[in-house]
Amino acid sequence: MTIEQANQYFAALPEGFAPAEKLRAALPVSVEAVSFVGVAGTAGKTAAAGLLAAILKAAHFTTGFYRGGCEPLSARIFVDGSPVAPVLLAQAADALAAAKPLPKAAAELAAAACCFGAAGCKLAVVELPDAGLAAALPKMPVCAVTAIGSDGVSRSVERSAALAAGVMREGAVCVTAPEQPKPALSELIVAAGKANCELVVPDPEDITFLDAEKLNSKVDYGGYPIPLTFLGRHAVGNAALAVELALALWRKGFDIADEAILEGLEAVENRSSIRVVSRKPLVILDACRTPQQACALLRVLNMAKVRHMSAVVGLAAEEGAEAFFTALENGLSPEEQKKDKQAMPGMSENPFDKVYLVTPAGAEDAMTERLVEKARYHFDAELCTGLPEALKLAKANSRRGLLVCGSEAIALEAARLLENS
Repeated sequence: MTIEQANQYFAALPEGFAPAEKLRAALPVSVEAVSFVGVAGTAGKTAAAGLLAAILKAAHFTTGFYRGGCEPLSARIFVDGSPVAPVLLAQAADALAAAKPLPKAAAELAAAACCFGAAGCKLAVVELPDAGLAAALPKMPVCAVTAIGSDGVSRSVERSAALAAGVMREGAVCVTAPEQPKPALSELIVAAGKANCELVVPDPEDITFLDAEKLNSKVDYGGYPIPLTFLGRHAVGNAALAVELALALWRKGFDIADEAILEGLEAVENRSSIRVVSRKPLVILDACRTPQQACALLRVLNMAKVRHMSAVVGLAAEEGAEAFFTALENGLSPEEQKKDKQAMPGMSENPFDKVYLVTPAGAEDAMTERLVEKARYHFDAELCTGLPEALKLAKANSRRGLLVCGSEAIALEAARLLENS
């Protein structure tokens, strides 16, 4: 296959479940030389994994990195910070196409692992949409569970934590995010005990914000000064998690100096996680699509005292939309929304004067109407024919600035359109 054909092959694969044994059977012998770090959780997987991969590269390990997302697979597999060589991914696609077919998530992970083995990677950091797939990876001395939250539909915090705990294995060290919900942390503690896996929880008391009121993110974590390109307390939690992962690998015998940790944390580019692309006028892009992520976004805007923005929201699906819009309005998670509103008042003032809604291409009229109805219950919302129109209207009618959110795809597309406008 050519690299274009390989990307098309993976994009066309169906979603679905694959037993770890089936994935393991698809991996070549070269993968056994790679030590993997599996990253599971509800939110922050891409950021935490990317931060750790940058740290390992700064420590001079040949490092693989695989992340999820909407882009072609060739743009989501990296070796030493650069996109994987097209020939390696094409070879992996040929091998997988000739074997028993795997569903999309398993096939992408298998392809990434094949590329890392062929490239001679010592370590590889992989984002896991399905934590159970971690069992297929030959060596995984360290793993992670990022922030846990409800999906706003049917999966509770406890259930999400139990599923994410599938990344754990005997003898490994699992680092989880600071400030996990108590029900989630309880699930992880029980799972770690059953798996005979050491659980490390960063101490929130070690996090000190040095400048948080001007959409900056200068913090100190346990003596590590961190000039992050990511905003928000949740982002600092991801950085703390990455630091603890690096320290856990050091305890496992990998030579990672403090200087490499600091260099890696500073080097990571923020593409779509509360990314400030302009300050005058204020333009923020965010890939948030869950209630948990919407709450994190509002906390950042509230901390910076941002008001009177226009928002362009492009959700990829109707499922979970009501919980998302509620969280975007008042900053309350689905669990908090069930509590007494006087005890959990959320934000005193919403930062959005107007919301411009963009629905997925080809969406049915009935679904579009339901999304618009949900949005108008919470905001002064207007349906647009597409993202270009929404951006034009939002910029023309904004008093303070512009936010684009709802999915990674819309955030990245907005970045392209704004850059070319």
